[in-house]
Amino acid sequence: MPTNLLLIVFDTAREDALRPDAAPAVRDLANRGRWFAHAVAPAPWTLPSHASILTGRRPSEHGITGAAVMSSEGPRSTRPAIEALGDAWLPDGLRRRGYATFGSSANPWIGPALGFNHGFDEFHESWRHAKLPKLGSPLEVRTGGDSSLGRYAKAARVHARRMTGRGDGGAEYSLTALERFLDSGRRPFFGFLNLMEPHAPYVPPAGNGVGGRKRLEALSAVRRWTADRMILFSLGRDEISASDLALLAEMYAAELRYCDRVLARTLELLDRRGLLEETVVAVTSDHGESLGEHHKLSHVLSMHEPLLHVPLVVAGPGVPSGRDESVTGLLALAPMLAGLASGSWAEPDPDRAVAEYESASNQVSAGERIEERFGGLTEDQRTMVRSRWVAAYEGRFKYLVSSEGEEALYDLEADPGETRDVRADHADVVSRLAGRRGTWAGAEEGSAEALDEEIVSHLQGLGYL
Repeated sequence: MPTNLLLIVFDTAREDALRPDAAPAVRDLANRGRWFAHAVAPAPWTLPSHASILTGRRPSEHGITGAAVMSSEGPRSTRPAIEALGDAWLPDGLRRRGYATFGSSANPWIGPALGFNHGFDEFHESWRHAKLPKLGSPLEVRTGGDSSLGRYAKAARVHARRMTGRGDGGAEYSLTALERFLDSGRRPFFGFLNLMEPHAPYVPPAGNGVGGRKRLEALSAVRRWTADRMILFSLGRDEISASDLALLAEMYAAELRYCDRVLARTLELLDRRGLLEETVVAVTSDHGESLGEHHKLSHVLSMHEPLLHVPLVVAGPGVPSGRDESVTGLLALAPMLAGLASGSWAEPDPDRAVAEYESASNQVSAGERIEERFGGLTEDQRTMVRSRWVAAYEGRFKYLVSSEGEEALYDLEADPGETRDVRADHADVVSRLAGRRGTWAGAEEGSAEALDEEIVSHLQGLGYL
């Protein structure tokens, strides 16, 4: 029988927070398989990165980007673009090969409204069942029929859960749904989980390292640092105190500790059913998170390593064991899983260690509305908002080039903080990596069906629209 496959994406998990030496369950999985010590996300935000993870194609190749969502009439679905991919869309390709396919997502970007349920026999939107929803305020989401009193009552319940840490961002629901799916006995299976806990606002469940009075102080910092304020900080128009930054970092780390526990429970779930030894499990992230480095917060306006260096551990039948120190693009993951489904292993192509950023305008607003949203931007800040970027890797080197003609080459071994441009010393490396630039992502406006009001409201609450 073909090998079962389970892909777990911890949304917004940077590598240094979920590496084997920091996370026991990740370590246990790595001991059974391969730890890719320098994995590169294909984009620094959710939508294009997930599409790349599930296709093995760059954002400029698959076209499932913010530009495809944004239009002059409002946000649009990327469903037609996903359906047009055929077997290149991993869930659909595996289903055509006889796999039962299961998906669960805690991120509203990754779900039926955008077409991400395509190819899945069963798909759950676990964000709808979150006890600690990823929104600045529960009042930011208004669904049809809710009275003002009902919304305030819901807000009070959610606030109480945040204070006490009861519940999570949807992981518990996803595990329950996965358990039911496994008990259905459909084999072979492909499972996909997007778990949203590390995404801001950072509100970890209780028992993960931030409790008591410290939790109340941290929650106050989380409320102060909304998505919009993080963007203003990243533009250089706001400052964060050392104490607030430390509190945000502690809450983020607590979210990742919870993720590791979720992974442990997932592996136990497979083991109890006798499935662990016949299932390839891949754990990764769509992108990382800035925690003050380079004067950035969240995952906007940056192509630095805190956003692009992500965890990647793969274990199971046919996976060579050991630590892989080479640079590995997540563009290799879909072909890797498709090959393992047939019992074959191919080493990742180093030329696919590439990332693209379609600009902050396409990530967090429609067109140039981000400039209207925040107002008073300097010319340098407008350039920062509009610039599109490509990063290409070769060994210890990382090459960056923007649509505005900016360039840099970093030696990540000698300078992991990316502070010194070494192009002048390595012209040959620049020449080779410049050839991998390709086309820019995110050039076309979407024209498919409009997103429904509830999805738009949730994305607005997360700071994207």
